[in-house]
Amino acid sequence: MKKIIQLMLLCLSLFLFSACSGQNPDDFYGTYRFKKAVYLSPLSSSMLEVFDSTMDGAEVTIEKNHFKILSKEFLVELPDPQYISVEKVDDELFELSESTFPLDQLEGIYAVHEASGEKTSWWIYHTDTQLWIGETIPTPAGNKDHIMTIFEFEK
Repeated sequence: MKKIIQLMLLCLSLFLFSACSGQNPDDFYGTYRFKKAVYLSPLSSSMLEVFDSTMDGAEVTIEKNHFKILSKEFLVELPDPQYISVEKVDDELFELSESTFPLDQLEGIYAVHEASGEKTSWWIYHTDTQLWIGETIPTPAGNKDHIMTIFEFEK
């Protein structure tokens, strides 16, 4: 009887641990409107104002079975995307002030992959009240991604 109780407590503990520690993509599902461009890589020759005008009026829709970015300039649509949880931002060129992007307060970072598992250039960063979409390019060696732009969106 004692072993059964211990086994039940172990199962309950594992369930609670996995429920509390796992990031849940459902937390950021929804449709968001573009607010502003908050980051532009030093590798780029453009200015944030150019991206603000390009993305003005853009919408991003993030759902379990659909990822879509619609702007004046382009359309990105991914059916059945995979949202792959990432532990941290790993880009030595990436620097932002805390006021524009609360890196230490992020509740989740996700790389967006196609249904086949192939990487895309899109990343999702979120807190409980804010959402950012980043676009990356692979490094020349192909072992990392450089963050090129980060856009803030709001519900």
